[in-house]
Amino acid sequence: MKIVEVAFDIPIEKTFDYLPGKFLENICKGVRVRVPFGRQKKVGIVVSIKEEEVDKRKYKNILRVYDNVPLLNDELFTLSEFISKKYLSSKGQALFSMIGGLPLKYTFPVIEPATKNGSESSLFQNYRKVYKIFLKDIKRKETYQRIIQSVQSGSILFLFPEVSIAEEYYREIASIYGERVVLFHSELKKQEKMGVWLKILTGKNLIILGTRIAVFLPAKDIKTIIIDRGNDPSYREQQTPKYNACEVADFRALYNQSPIIIGEPALSLTEYFDIQSGKGLQEIYNGEGLPSIHTIFMSRKTVDKNLSFFVTDTLSMIEETLLRKGKIAILHNRKGSSKILRCEKCEYRFPCETCGSPMTLSDDGKNLLCRFCKIVVPFDKKCPSCGGKKVGERVYGIEKIYRLLKEYYPDFTIVKFTGRTDGTEEEFDIIIGTSVIKKILGSYNFSLLVIVSGESFLNIPDYNSEERFFVLVNEMRSLINNPECKVLIQTRSPNLEVYKALVENNPDLFYTRELSVRKQLLYPPFSEMIKIEIKGTKKDVFERKKEVVEDYIKEKGYELFYSGPSFPPVKKGKGVWKYLLRFQDDFDRDDLRKMAEEIDATLEENPSQI
Repeated sequence: MKIVEVAFDIPIEKTFDYLPGKFLENICKGVRVRVPFGRQKKVGIVVSIKEEEVDKRKYKNILRVYDNVPLLNDELFTLSEFISKKYLSSKGQALFSMIGGLPLKYTFPVIEPATKNGSESSLFQNYRKVYKIFLKDIKRKETYQRIIQSVQSGSILFLFPEVSIAEEYYREIASIYGERVVLFHSELKKQEKMGVWLKILTGKNLIILGTRIAVFLPAKDIKTIIIDRGNDPSYREQQTPKYNACEVADFRALYNQSPIIIGEPALSLTEYFDIQSGKGLQEIYNGEGLPSIHTIFMSRKTVDKNLSFFVTDTLSMIEETLLRKGKIAILHNRKGSSKILRCEKCEYRFPCETCGSPMTLSDDGKNLLCRFCKIVVPFDKKCPSCGGKKVGERVYGIEKIYRLLKEYYPDFTIVKFTGRTDGTEEEFDIIIGTSVIKKILGSYNFSLLVIVSGESFLNIPDYNSEERFFVLVNEMRSLINNPECKVLIQTRSPNLEVYKALVENNPDLFYTRELSVRKQLLYPPFSEMIKIEIKGTKKDVFERKKEVVEDYIKEKGYELFYSGPSFPPVKKGKGVWKYLLRFQDDFDRDDLRKMAEEIDATLEENPSQI
């Protein structure tokens, strides 16, 4: 008797068996079905059909089959096993991360089922990983075009960090290669997604462009994978399974014995470590005509009296640029503005007693507030640590900077950039924004880029904050098309290695020092880090979950790197607690995932933010 094994989008590593019923003739592995599941009806994916002698009275029948051909081929089932193991999810969650966004109702085309890719005998023969470093962004498109032209047969999978970039490349490439080019991203309508999925399922010799989710498309003949800006954080999924699309693409390249090419403005530390370890190759393109980078020392004595978020030297360069009718971009890492307290004598930061986050001063100056825990405590205007009375530092966000600059320079056009290129930024002298401002750096002839505070990027409680800042500044420099442009970084610590490496245009200086620190502290890539997060509204339930995790860690003898409130410590009204585990050797991933299942905890491997 045929038994149909079905997986569901649930955090349980278990499949469920059903009878095919009236669908005996047209059910197969890789189709979606509707089945009874307890008191409800649920959609699942058929993962196998097996022959067993069973008591049919103990099994329920499948109610509906949604697909007349499998949507998932053998490669994608193999990929789901990789995702499930590496990113600590169930196989059902891994499978639904691939096709969960496809509609259940659609027009059935006449197509043949997909066959397995590749030839086992030539495994690894053509696989290689190449990092292409584009010091000037202008070389990027030209290089990608040459790669596409060089692929004579087979499909190309081309991933981008943002929909807007994917659409831009799609228009240009489709104008050359026509219907061979397909586009897939999350903003497509469900029926459009299904149309692209089916075209790729049946097609060959395609040029497939898309964002993170396009890494799961069912191409049967992948010959080259290209990833644009591979260390962009948008390649990491935020829902379980919290996969990294670049690592998933690398797995597919290995499976298909095809090269994977990653275009970067600067290497991440993991990429640099790959190259040093012989796991990847590096090619550097055009470093001539780069904007110069300068650090500007920021202190109480050097800041301007009227615009205290700028050093007087910075303000002089801004005014000089305005007089020469040059365009200025101002980058800051804070949107709003709040009064974060700091004792000028002992550097005490007034942390919240519950969650440890810095507390802010109320508008009337009488109370301290925690924006996460909503705790309010009286403020007696002195430091509780040393008794000093010189307390207080206003941290400006882009809203405040924008308002004050408009008051200070009424004759110039000053605009804020929110990330949307809707035409509002066309006419300006100064444009202000967060890191999204990089979207327009290549569209205008900028003469000056000012980073208001290097510390606003570096003083983030993450082991890789310096790395992210280093990559961001290099990316921005590569996008600027004016070689005479100057990049100014205001900082209180201009002697840090990260600044020296940027100013001297010597990335090895940063990588060597950062790898040395990571090795001493056993941070990735010299270890694997797992983040466990638990949430709860009721204190007794929350404490029970914490007890389960702590007992498990103690029993297994795992290294607990951190235990404390997550950031933010409250999400949607629920308290959030995190544990960071550090592993230098293999560990029982399935056992860890089962523990997390029991208490509804989330797991993340090598989180981009801890």
